[in-house]
Amino acid sequence: MDQDALIIREYREAFEKYARNGIIDLDNKLKSSFSFQIHRLDAIVKGLNGIVPPSRQGQYFMTLIKKGTGEKSIGQFTFPIRKNLLMVIPKSVTQSSRYWSLDCKGYVLSFNLDFFLQNFFPKHHIVNKIIFKSSTKPFLILKSAQVKKLELLFEYILHEHKGKLTDKSVMIAVKILELIIQCDRLFSDAQDQQKEQIYNPLIEKFNDLIEKHCGSQRSVSFYAKSLHTHPYHLNFLVKQYTGLTAKESITKHIVLEAKVLLASTSLTIKEISFKLGFDHPEHFSSTFKRMEKISPTQYRLKLL
Repeated sequence: MDQDALIIREYREAFEKYARNGIIDLDNKLKSSFSFQIHRLDAIVKGLNGIVPPSRQGQYFMTLIKKGTGEKSIGQFTFPIRKNLLMVIPKSVTQSSRYWSLDCKGYVLSFNLDFFLQNFFPKHHIVNKIIFKSSTKPFLILKSAQVKKLELLFEYILHEHKGKLTDKSVMIAVKILELIIQCDRLFSDAQDQQKEQIYNPLIEKFNDLIEKHCGSQRSVSFYAKSLHTHPYHLNFLVKQYTGLTAKESITKHIVLEAKVLLASTSLTIKEISFKLGFDHPEHFSSTFKRMEKISPTQYRLKLL
């Protein structure tokens, strides 16, 4: 079995072993560590049986769908898989997928900053790109000509990866950087030409604040005040970018944290509710059930 097939098998084994434990932290669950990988999409779909349970990893992912159907969730976004779809996932953002059709065609590429640093590329070429901001809409429908342009880059990277030429890691890094720039341009052009809202720094700051304060602050007014804006304006922007209200975004993140605690700790429901800032466990349970259609206790029992 070659190295690429081994990597896919490690993912499958981690998913099968830990899928019932809540969001899987793949950096701690995979047996091997690697700074770069690239696969044809059909190999991934076949190797994982078309299912990726909620998981996160300290790698950036870039996926081009040439053909196929399914459903994908990235952070707060859930959307259908379809032809000519480009997906870009920032590091450590939770993702999952299901219902992948067996006829999927395309590419999956991932890397971390170590891959670029070891090839002497400054990290600002990566971290400052709009496509790798956690609040950016992570998908885009491309035109056929745009798909062909990106396909050439993916194929070149695949060819270098499979070959044994000198300085191949440097060449791969160069081509990934070119791919990143091309994708960043596509997302920016979509925003400029189609008036499609892709990224807003206020939403980025809003998401960062939720990460820090969701255990103690759940009011939209708190976040709006922290961001020096009006709650109505914040709600308008969040709804425009994510399809959720600001309140729904806050609640969704809290429930996500609750699922991790329910799956990975022995804390009681009462202890979890207080940890997440609820005054009464009943309020926490009703919020959780409203979002997940199941009570916290039932969710935990499903994991046993």
